[in-house]
Amino acid sequence: MQTKVMRANLIRHVRENYLFNADDHVIVALSGGADSLHLVTWLTDGNLPADLQPQVSVVYVNHQLRDDAQDEEQLVRNWLTDHAQQIEHSAVVPIEWDNRPTTGVEEVAREKRYAILYEKAHEWGATKILTAHHQDDQVETIFFKLIRGGQISQLKGMQEQQVRDGIELVRPFLTLRKADLHLLVDQPITEFIEDSTNLDESYARNKIRRTILPELRELNAGFDQHLLSEIAQFSALETIAQPLIDQAVSKMETGEFDWKQPEEQIVLYLQAWLAKAQLYSFKQRQLRQVIQLMRNQSVNAGEVKLNDETKIVRRGKQILLKK
Repeated sequence: MQTKVMRANLIRHVRENYLFNADDHVIVALSGGADSLHLVTWLTDGNLPADLQPQVSVVYVNHQLRDDAQDEEQLVRNWLTDHAQQIEHSAVVPIEWDNRPTTGVEEVAREKRYAILYEKAHEWGATKILTAHHQDDQVETIFFKLIRGGQISQLKGMQEQQVRDGIELVRPFLTLRKADLHLLVDQPITEFIEDSTNLDESYARNKIRRTILPELRELNAGFDQHLLSEIAQFSALETIAQPLIDQAVSKMETGEFDWKQPEEQIVLYLQAWLAKAQLYSFKQRQLRQVIQLMRNQSVNAGEVKLNDETKIVRRGKQILLKK
């Protein structure tokens, strides 16, 4: 894609979807990697139209999980020093691990990182947080969720815009390929840190990124677009079905629901009901246990434990969530 065309298309996309404008104060989640450096450079190099140019602040979170973490932090500090005049605020924040988890450490680190980003957004009065996730990341995320299994609603992947704690999280590069990001900046970005753990294919995501997806693209060069198109159709179908889902959830709560409906439909209704309570971590077998409990005409009460803190309780024809 030609540089001018790509830049113009992205500017139009930002404007048409209200991703940000000159009234915004945005925080860039800077990692020291190539993608986030392209994002912060694109935002601060003076090439954005005046009506879109936001105030830009930067937050770097050192997870202190890799041997090269200090090298990465020093690179970020050097960048911040060199670009101090273009940045409103900046912060370099280390994560202190009192008790480092033995499993799921990446997910815990991610939650800690976002908590810091939102904390700084409130502290500095920022309106939005921007991350450098791109189309390749989106395809990887969707494919990972597809092979892992779970809720069909989660197959939509990352949202371009979402609100949390009154702050909007925006991913302006989500429609762009990683290979095209260099077209957004005038000078090549040659100094960045490549996460050494990205080479370790014992991690499922790395194997997907480095081996599985390249092979699928070799079989069909249009794989990425086909996958994204199909997921968009799933999302459209969900939107069409949402009024029926909402109606079913309401009837579950009032005891008017017909539990004789097809089991796969009821699973979707239960997922939507739990999503209302911000509950997403559960097993499909637990939902099927709930269905069996509600269909059992020999009992009028019972419960299914979701985790140590939450359970689904039957009370007559109603289901309740108890913590």
